[in-house]
Amino acid sequence: MNINATILGQLISFILFVWFCMKFIWPPIMLAVETRQKKIKESLVSAENAKKEFLLIQEKIKQEIKCSQKKAVLILNEANNKKLLILEKAKAKAIEESKKIFKNNQLEINRKMIDARKTLQKEIIDSAILIAEKIIEKNIQKDENKDLIDKLIFSLSETKN
Repeated sequence: MNINATILGQLISFILFVWFCMKFIWPPIMLAVETRQKKIKESLVSAENAKKEFLLIQEKIKQEIKCSQKKAVLILNEANNKKLLILEKAKAKAIEESKKIFKNNQLEINRKMIDARKTLQKEIIDSAILIAEKIIEKNIQKDENKDLIDKLIFSLSETKN
């Protein structure tokens, strides 16, 4: 065997092997690699977009939280103002009501004092009439001045009623 023929045979089989690989094996491998590269690029782009979108959403959420906090502070301030206003109104109404009650009680006291004075005055008059009747009956004889006594008793009884 000749070494040149061996090298030539190996060269031909190597060329056939390279041609076979390039014709049947290489294209599917390259297609798979290119498809994989394309998917990786798309995934990277998608991940980058998702990251940007996440940052935007996160910023919007921060703004919403700040806005909500401001609204909450405004609502609390408004509620406190309303509470103070209601308390002031209630306080003023309570003071007004206490003045009315005091005035009504004062009027009731005055009325009761007037009634008590009238009752006391009537009792004093009744006692005075009774005493006067007894004194007159005791001191004046029954026959003398009976008409005068009857008139006096009649006039005193009229003032009594």
